[in-house]
Amino acid sequence: MNAYNQAHLTIQGCGYRIENDRVIISIQRISNDRDEGNLSGTLQLQLCAFHQGIGDSEKIVLASTILGEMKGQHFLSDCYYDLFFQPPQVGSWQLALQLSEWNGVDYTLCDSAYFDMAYQVEAPSDLSVPVMQINEPENEKAASTPKTATDNLVAKKTKEVKKNATGYADGYLAINKSKVNKLLKVKGVPKKVLEKLVAERPFHSEKAVLNVKGMGPVMMGKILAELTK
Repeated sequence: MNAYNQAHLTIQGCGYRIENDRVIISIQRISNDRDEGNLSGTLQLQLCAFHQGIGDSEKIVLASTILGEMKGQHFLSDCYYDLFFQPPQVGSWQLALQLSEWNGVDYTLCDSAYFDMAYQVEAPSDLSVPVMQINEPENEKAASTPKTATDNLVAKKTKEVKKNATGYADGYLAINKSKVNKLLKVKGVPKKVLEKLVAERPFHSEKAVLNVKGMGPVMMGKILAELTK
């Protein structure tokens, strides 16, 4: 695993384990090596995929979470994150963990940890769902099994949210573009959840919205229905 860093915000000792539609990310240390009292912007952690053999290709975000701010000369140790996992399309991929910092306009990349072993997604012999072959660090075992009835039910609910509440598949854009006051006044949704949506914007997919703590398909449907009136 190779790593580089900028802005003195670093991640060390990274690993991952995939379990169906979840990924368990482990990091031994997340550090802010800036001067004491120098508070970082909001930090974001993403598991990304890059096509192997295509140079600097555009990254695909497989999982994401917000870590919050961190003071200078402080660190987090033995971190574990259980996140929703969206596998990439068929192909050979290099995976990397990326730590970014919010600069007031967008997230700026601070540190990346690349996993040497490829992540393979192979096309099936029939027309069923692609079979994924996962290569991970030696200290992390892969666990990839077919989707269960519960997984299918969650997927069905998500599709219903897209169809009935918004009429299109890009419901997360309505959350990104909504005025703060309008988003915070959505009825039937805990204010803490709405505040998290405001703090963690912008989202890159509806699945990223569903990954916000306290969020679910039904609650997201209420929000999108209110925002698209």
